[in-house]
Amino acid sequence: MSIASLAKALNLSISTVSRALNNYDDVAPETRRRVLAKAKALNYRPNAAARQLVSGSTRAVAVTLPAVETGEEFIDWMYSGLLAGVSAALDGSGYYLLATSAGGRGIDREMALYRNLIEANSADALLIVRTLVDDPRVKLAQEAGIPFVTYGRTQTDLPYSWIDTDNEGAFALAAHRQLGFGHRRIALLNGPSAYYFAQLRRRGYDKALTAAGVALDPALVVEGNLSIQSGYSLTMELLNQKSPPTAFLCAVDNMAFGAIAACRQRGLVVGRDVSIMGYSNSPMASFCDPTLTTIEHKVFENGRHVGEGLLRLLGGEAPGQLGYLEPVHLVPRASDGPLVTS
Repeated sequence: MSIASLAKALNLSISTVSRALNNYDDVAPETRRRVLAKAKALNYRPNAAARQLVSGSTRAVAVTLPAVETGEEFIDWMYSGLLAGVSAALDGSGYYLLATSAGGRGIDREMALYRNLIEANSADALLIVRTLVDDPRVKLAQEAGIPFVTYGRTQTDLPYSWIDTDNEGAFALAAHRQLGFGHRRIALLNGPSAYYFAQLRRRGYDKALTAAGVALDPALVVEGNLSIQSGYSLTMELLNQKSPPTAFLCAVDNMAFGAIAACRQRGLVVGRDVSIMGYSNSPMASFCDPTLTTIEHKVFENGRHVGEGLLRLLGGEAPGQLGYLEPVHLVPRASDGPLVTS
């Protein structure tokens, strides 16, 4: 049923019915009661597009997700947890989460999707994830004047609101653990350096090794696309070095799973001959063989902080008031251990 039909049934103007439905105080209480009772009796549901035209609000918070490289999956487990946290924070606020994916087609596709959302007024606020050091999505949102929160940090001179995990602290912690085991040839299987999180993880790794008096070897730091296959391929290359690493710190658990497969193929016993650590504490980490030592970050809690930040911005808070760094925690298992010397 349209609002015009409802107005005709009540013998009232469309304007009066609309204002009654939206609880305007210039409508008489008896008229409002009549309108609400008739709307309920006729099972009237307001048209979302029409309400948007009146209010100028979509009640949507939009995010474009970076799908896996193949584009064959819409979302991985980490973003599922993050968005669950965002949705939990938005619950009851009147806002809802609108998610789409770039389908593994990179930042240009993400930019196009965000630009379409902004130009079509399809969202009241944006969530930007997996931030780049120099992020054009952040610049686009700032220029458009639309509220946004980033999951991760970026380099910009303008104030912005962000939530992040302690990437630098995580990889300092991982490196210190391997140093404590006696390892000195410690490899870092990192994400692309264009991402800010990758630079922070490299910084934590570098600081830990330098503090321990271990010379930094650029040949031990490699970059991959965060997949199992990249972890496998990079580990194979590292094992071909004249002095191969005895410990591997991986940017995500998926890369660690690939590293485990590569080491086992070379006849190495993971946890004895080599140490391998992941990051994220994914569901498979406690079920792989050997079980994976990893760094846990509270993805759901991060999502709640993101959602709360978005609501603060939508409530009128100025950008830059929010900056929250989620702590990380070591989850020790069987995939790493002391250096074995012959």
